[in-house]
Amino acid sequence: MTRNILLCVGACLLAACGGRPTKTLAEAEGALADAALAKKCAPEEFAAAERMYAKAQKLADDEKFDEAETAAEAAKKLAVKARDKALARKTECEAQEVDPKTDLSGFIDKSGPGLDATDGDGGGMKTVYFDYNAFDLTEQAKVTMGKNADWLRKNPGKPVIIEGHCDSRGSTEYNLALGEKRAQVARKYLIGLGIEGGRLSIMSYGEEQPLDFGETEAAFARNRRAEFRLR
Repeated sequence: MTRNILLCVGACLLAACGGRPTKTLAEAEGALADAALAKKCAPEEFAAAERMYAKAQKLADDEKFDEAETAAEAAKKLAVKARDKALARKTECEAQEVDPKTDLSGFIDKSGPGLDATDGDGGGMKTVYFDYNAFDLTEQAKVTMGKNADWLRKNPGKPVIIEGHCDSRGSTEYNLALGEKRAQVARKYLIGLGIEGGRLSIMSYGEEQPLDFGETEAAFARNRRAEFRLR
């Protein structure tokens, strides 16, 4: 009898492990609620957090619990980042009201690999692009990284977030890991060029912030990137 009870308890514990990540999903939902200001003051970051949370829910519904856990953790981190960015620009954001007649087409990023795109929040630093399923820097990317290092030397003390991005192929878990590796490689390269590591933090968005929503090879190439933003 005792043995049967122990077996039953063990089976229940095993069932609980790897089950729906209810706690992490709830934490991600709470982080999104705390980041409500970001809807207006950091909309891109907030949208990325929302998409990641929706993906986590779908993965959980599909009983892909490990991937759902990873996505929910990522959604929580993205929401916190969106909240922090919104708070940092709250005064400026609330002082601005966009005229609905304003032509916003000039703000659309039409750059791509090989065009040396400048990040909007990165001062004079440039985006670098990666080959498919790779995180090593291409020769062209190394040239761009040299320019970024020059800019950082001319602007001492400015802290930077290096953001790793992927195209839409691959699982959520895989793309988050690949995006992190891309950001880490870019950080390590800058440190090798003499930039202080304490100025450089990293963040992976996986596939959640595409520059191009297309499904062509050109669109995929534009989305495999590392961006540099001032904190």
